[in-house]
Amino acid sequence: MLKAMKYRIYPNKSQKQLIEKHFGSTRFLYNYFLDYRQKEYAKGNKKIGYIITQAELTKLKKLDEYVWLNECGSQSLQMALRDLDSAYSRFFKKQGGYPKFKSKKHTHQSFTAPQNIKVANNRVYLPKFTKEGIKVKLHREIPKNAILKQATISRQNNQYFISILIDDTITIPKPIKAKNAVGLDMGITDLIITSDGKKYENKKYFVKSQKQLKKLQRRLSKKKRGSNNRQKAKLRVQKLHTKINNQRKDYLHKISNEITNQYDIICLETLGVRRMMSNGRLAKSIADVAWSEFMRQLEYKAQWRGKTILKIDKWFPSSQICSNCGASTGKKPLNIRKFDCPHCGKKDIDRDINASINIKNYGLGQVDNRNTVGTIEI
Repeated sequence: MLKAMKYRIYPNKSQKQLIEKHFGSTRFLYNYFLDYRQKEYAKGNKKIGYIITQAELTKLKKLDEYVWLNECGSQSLQMALRDLDSAYSRFFKKQGGYPKFKSKKHTHQSFTAPQNIKVANNRVYLPKFTKEGIKVKLHREIPKNAILKQATISRQNNQYFISILIDDTITIPKPIKAKNAVGLDMGITDLIITSDGKKYENKKYFVKSQKQLKKLQRRLSKKKRGSNNRQKAKLRVQKLHTKINNQRKDYLHKISNEITNQYDIICLETLGVRRMMSNGRLAKSIADVAWSEFMRQLEYKAQWRGKTILKIDKWFPSSQICSNCGASTGKKPLNIRKFDCPHCGKKDIDRDINASINIKNYGLGQVDNRNTVGTIEI
């Protein structure tokens, strides 16, 4: 099973310079061959792929004008061409947008080394970094029998990271015999509400940091463009955004770990997050809860552990149906937090718990998942 393990690295001054050269070279090649493919396509040549661009790269490295490309690992340069080819493939399969040119001003920069990776003595060794290796903080051990497939070095707000793709030689586990199931309703007042009645608090990390963020952004706006003080102020804003993002992801990881460890079947709503973000009043709150990231974490962790995720129809009216008798009671405004059923007389049911029970019942009623691992759309 393939897994990516991300660590913080601490390169020295010369290593930072070489890393930055890799960032610049791979970014240059991506942009150069994106422009090259566009021009060739305009001429009617629609068969430009990785093989042709790789041959052009070999010619390019021999020119005096681009001799500096030889300072970087050749395989990392080739990976930039593979990334471009993958971007085009996703575009033509309608899985993503048209490839865009990369900017050196972007806070996130990266390059990939596809092989010859070694980790030993709290250091990672890559092509062009084999002499002394880069210091790494191994907060999680890499399994001894794991095969190191490739490594991606990235920079985010002056911090450097390495993501190592490993094959731990463990096959996807067989389906676990379903012993328990849960329905999850996602909200803004509470982040996650389970059909067992448990509520996970919405920590509102962005809202809590908004006052400090506003102050830092105001200071940034008053700095002279191009000055060192402006760059320092910009870095402070970026660091605060990174802190908020890290807090949010850490909290979601804890919740997704707890749920996938505790339950064998997990029934989820299918949310149209992009459409919901068009609501100007709720967009900030929806972005802060990061539902898409939570669902992504649940899906891959469920696959790791042999659990099953059922994603129900997005038009299923979970908040309109009585979980006791199944009668539909129609739409209700968001300010009504208790569910009263005029049909069976059930009163004062928590609206969100009622919805999560309906999600669980609908999921279990639609699919027999005893022989299924992963995610099912129903």
